[in-house]
Amino acid sequence: MDLVMFAPAPHPIIRKMFEIAQVTPADVVCDLGCGDGRMLISAVKEFGAKKAIGYEIKEDVCQICLDSIHKEGLEDQITLIKGDMLKADLSEVSLICLYVSVAVNEILRPKLESDANPGCRIISYLFPMTTWKASKEIELARYTVGNDCFREVIYVYTVPEAFA
Repeated sequence: MDLVMFAPAPHPIIRKMFEIAQVTPADVVCDLGCGDGRMLISAVKEFGAKKAIGYEIKEDVCQICLDSIHKEGLEDQITLIKGDMLKADLSEVSLICLYVSVAVNEILRPKLESDANPGCRIISYLFPMTTWKASKEIELARYTVGNDCFREVIYVYTVPEAFA
């Protein structure tokens, strides 16, 4: 099911997300809706994650991702699965990355609650899991437009503590 439009996160935001999540060489990182693969590549190349797995359903975006992985020579460390993020295998994952809407987070929530391993961190840029308690909530910026206030936030959740 195609739930997300392709809108890549800026590289400085990805770096900040991984710094906040404290990615280590022991981590297996999964990006649900991985787009062009920039989070996957950053996880292994810049932060030394053991492995990265991406799920992307759009054929054309998958090809961009595969080309990027190949260009970086990271085929042995990054797996791209052309498929539905709702069917993702999270059995070996220690960090899940999200940059989707609140509505998609809510669709993913039952899967994450049932399939994410204890101790797994889930990091979301901009959009919270509305019923979970974040272990970290880092505000990067605050904008006011007229009477409306907007926050640019990175949320980190830890399984299963976030669900309480």
